[in-house]
Amino acid sequence: MYDLILSLHNFTRWLVLIAAVYVLWRSWQGLRSGSYQTPDRIGGVAFTSTLDLQLLLGILLLVFSPLMQNAWDNLGAALQNPGLRFFVAEHLVVMLAAVILAHIGNARVRRAASGALKHRQALLFYGLSTLLILLAIPWWRPWLRF
Repeated sequence: MYDLILSLHNFTRWLVLIAAVYVLWRSWQGLRSGSYQTPDRIGGVAFTSTLDLQLLLGILLLVFSPLMQNAWDNLGAALQNPGLRFFVAEHLVVMLAAVILAHIGNARVRRAASGALKHRQALLFYGLSTLLILLAIPWWRPWLRF
């Protein structure tokens, strides 16, 4: 079960990044045109939805991962180890902040009055969310895991 969840979490990372690139590209292009269209909305929904799936898989890893179970058993020692601290504290907190920013952005985009404002909100919030994601991905781990 753990290996399946870890593989899905790893694979979903790429879906999140693809959705992020798409929504940011659409937002950047939309700043020029000023019109907000259905593909723009779909990009935002795809980004937040894949992030939600990634969060769910991450929560499952918190429960099923032997690494995390050992860390929770002795949290003080885990926080002294930089590798474990990354997953116990840094990765968890930063990724949660990225999900929250994406959802705030989604709500702000929906409520914005004009197309140009929708694109500005999307670029700001989805951009900050993507930046946090890029900072909190454990790039030293295998890029694809099957």
